[in-house]
Amino acid sequence: MSFNYKKKKLNTLKRLLFLLEIPVVLIALPIILMFCLLVRVDTLKRQQKKKKPRLIYGPVPIISIKYISQAMEQVGYTAKTFVYSIYRINTPKDYDYYLPNFSFFKWIPSEMLQLAFIRIFGPYYIFFWLLPRFDIFHFYFNGGFLAWTPLRFLEVQLLHLAGKKVIVMPYGSDVSELIYIHSLTFRHNILSQYPELAHSQHEISKQIRYFSKYADFIIGAGCFIDCMPRWDLLTTHYYPIDTDAWVPTDYRSDANGKNGNVTIFHSPNHRWLKGTDFFIKACQELEQEGYKIRLIIMEGSPNTEVHQVLAESDILAEQFGMPWYGLNAMEGMSLGKPVLSDLSDKHYTEPFIRYTGLDECPIVNTPVDKIKENLRLLIENPKLRRELGEAGRRYVLKFHSYQAMGKMWGAIYQKVWFGKELQFNAWHPERSSV
Repeated sequence: MSFNYKKKKLNTLKRLLFLLEIPVVLIALPIILMFCLLVRVDTLKRQQKKKKPRLIYGPVPIISIKYISQAMEQVGYTAKTFVYSIYRINTPKDYDYYLPNFSFFKWIPSEMLQLAFIRIFGPYYIFFWLLPRFDIFHFYFNGGFLAWTPLRFLEVQLLHLAGKKVIVMPYGSDVSELIYIHSLTFRHNILSQYPELAHSQHEISKQIRYFSKYADFIIGAGCFIDCMPRWDLLTTHYYPIDTDAWVPTDYRSDANGKNGNVTIFHSPNHRWLKGTDFFIKACQELEQEGYKIRLIIMEGSPNTEVHQVLAESDILAEQFGMPWYGLNAMEGMSLGKPVLSDLSDKHYTEPFIRYTGLDECPIVNTPVDKIKENLRLLIENPKLRRELGEAGRRYVLKFHSYQAMGKMWGAIYQKVWFGKELQFNAWHPERSSV
């Protein structure tokens, strides 16, 4: 009975939102147009005076925007994050602004009315609030701050009218136009993890083409460039990691699986894309062969807990269901841990090896059929684990630190905001002039 009541309330709310959406946008659009023209004057003055652009990232709560904004704050930019939701492994404190906590909405007493008000009017209010305060807007391909509204495919044009600039980045599902994904195994794993993507392909295609046409700058990174018709810069990863926070500890182990346990860490928030079942099977077979393994699997855990446990592990087994490495691999390398991930598909890795320094990456290349073999190699060789861990730390400092990524993004902003020519179309800290 309670469930049916809640469902009925939700359906009522949806109908109310639908009825209000059209009159709201008809009222909002002319006001937005006038406001954009007013803001444009100040924006152009800032450009003419050579003032640094103020940066805003959102509204999708991918944790990488926190790290990018922190990196840019360190090199003298005003850089903030504003998100509309929070994933379970993060907290509102990870971001500068969180829509439900935004002070403007706290005066509404009823939770249902507050939800309806935020859903109908929230994006417009936030757009008005952000427009005079920031100059370069960073979005993912699934939309900007007006993504909930009928104006979602006019947002970039409106920002341009106000003199603002737009940079777009991929993170995964936002650009997963499945028909263009080269690897059928990868495509299968995506569909297994996110079956709903099969029903949103038209929308994904539309948003990719919209931003490809109107964005001022697009970052191409990782294995998802298969689905991207345009990028203005190729980079292994566009987000950094705080190498001052993720620092190697005093933990050391000389265990080789015979004289003591070797701790293997795995964090499968997306089991199909992480290849978790194959990884567990490999560990079980090694245990049957007599190897002493302490297997730690943390799923859906806060990042602070992941940090603590990973720091006291010997090996990070990152992902074997997609042909790339991600933030967790960066965390492991920054902590000085040897990392296993699948980098075996040359279709994805070749341009990055050639242009962006992926050839220097010390991650142990581990396709699914090599998980057991590579785990055994690392379990038996504590010296090799240390050597790979030290190499990983050097790699992260060179390619993924706040300093390294700050230089790359600084060059992008010089082009986007001040019109300076970008001297490179692929980022490598040694071969790219800044």
